[in-house]
Amino acid sequence: MHSRRRDGSLCGIRPGALLATIIVGVVLAGTLQTTAARGQGDPRVAALQVGLRAHGFYAGPVDGLFGPQTGRAVRALQRSRALVVDGIPGPRTQRALGRYGRPRLGSRLLRAGAFGKDVAMVQFMLPRCGTPAGAVDGSFGTETTRAVRRFQHRVGIVRDGVVGPATVRFLTEGRLCGPPARGRVAPGVTVSGALIGGLSAGWAEDALRSAFSAPVRVAARGRVYLVEPNSLARAHVREAIDQALGARRGVALPLRVNVYRRKVRASASWFNATVCRPPVNARLVGLRHLRPRLSHERAGCRVDRRRLARAVARRLKSLNRAVIQVRTRRVRPAVTRANFGPIVVVRRRAHQLSLYDGARLRRTFRVGTGNGAFRTPLGRFSIVSKARHPWWYPPKSGWAENLEPIPPGPGNPLGTRWMGLSSSGVGIHGTPDAASVGYSRSHGCVRMLIPHSEWLFQRVRVGTPVLIVAGS
Repeated sequence: MHSRRRDGSLCGIRPGALLATIIVGVVLAGTLQTTAARGQGDPRVAALQVGLRAHGFYAGPVDGLFGPQTGRAVRALQRSRALVVDGIPGPRTQRALGRYGRPRLGSRLLRAGAFGKDVAMVQFMLPRCGTPAGAVDGSFGTETTRAVRRFQHRVGIVRDGVVGPATVRFLTEGRLCGPPARGRVAPGVTVSGALIGGLSAGWAEDALRSAFSAPVRVAARGRVYLVEPNSLARAHVREAIDQALGARRGVALPLRVNVYRRKVRASASWFNATVCRPPVNARLVGLRHLRPRLSHERAGCRVDRRRLARAVARRLKSLNRAVIQVRTRRVRPAVTRANFGPIVVVRRRAHQLSLYDGARLRRTFRVGTGNGAFRTPLGRFSIVSKARHPWWYPPKSGWAENLEPIPPGPGNPLGTRWMGLSSSGVGIHGTPDAASVGYSRSHGCVRMLIPHSEWLFQRVRVGTPVLIVAGS
């Protein structure tokens, strides 16, 4: 965010001094000479700023102006890479930026999926011709492709979304981008609070673009995140400058900004997913010494995304770049070790069924299990159905051939309660044959005394895990 003085300077530097600083920085850079279609912002400086920001050395706007903040970032990069600390982004410094420092514009065709310095330069130049490409980040994505096609349509070349020699020529020459604004802004004129009075049209436009392009800073959990304004909104800078050139001394003008609400909401959702982790429920890991073993739950957090989106939108509509402080809300897991619920463990050889409340044993019953030909399956299952006073239907098996369904009643082999498992045809149920409980006499099901099955039925639910082991 820019600090302003009464003398109309930006960043605490007088306009003349700012111009001198930028010219000195560009001359020192050697190859970084101003070639922008309008104004003084240099696409190569903008690409340099993108690389410096990606490496964590620069947090200012991507405005193409080689000012003090950019110079400090260059020196910090050089210092960290053991280079000569001269503030000059020469070849070695460019190589230190990795893929953000190469290749040069025009050395290859640029299409969707490309990445590098040349992409950042194209993204910086496109808005100067009325075709904003969103964030200047060096990544040739869908939005950049659409902006290139719009630009190609304006200049009358093939709309293929690929940046080739013809597109580069039109961009660098600034043809059909409209004549640059000329004149000088009257003293004391402000746009959305930014004092541009006394500046020439070109410098006033660059100052306003720079002020808008300053990233929105969002702080949460001890870290500060940068949000690129140009990816979420479009500022009508040229329109504001045209109004400022015709304004009287001391007039305060607004900056018209179109905020892309859907993108702002998506950005808030991304921020929530980046800053916060969702809560993790306790889960059944398995058995230890034939007792359920539960993992530990973990609390998560949540960001008020609607509130954050509104705050970001307010920052975008103004030039206020004060840090947005975001408070996270703790979210408790729905399932903990304390409230995990029922777990059924069946020990096939011991003919025992135990009901646990989480890891705490509640009650153990004698049960009947499958005989030699129809062994009760081993493994981890869950209860998928429950029925009171069920009908018995003969399964598709040789032993049940020619048998008829049996309605609820005293002779029903399922007793009065049925708890079907996720293993086909297998369940836990009561039995009128009390003598079979404690032995392997069923056709795969787990048999219980009728009063026991009714007690268990009331304390389990669909989804309750059932572990059947061979343990004795």
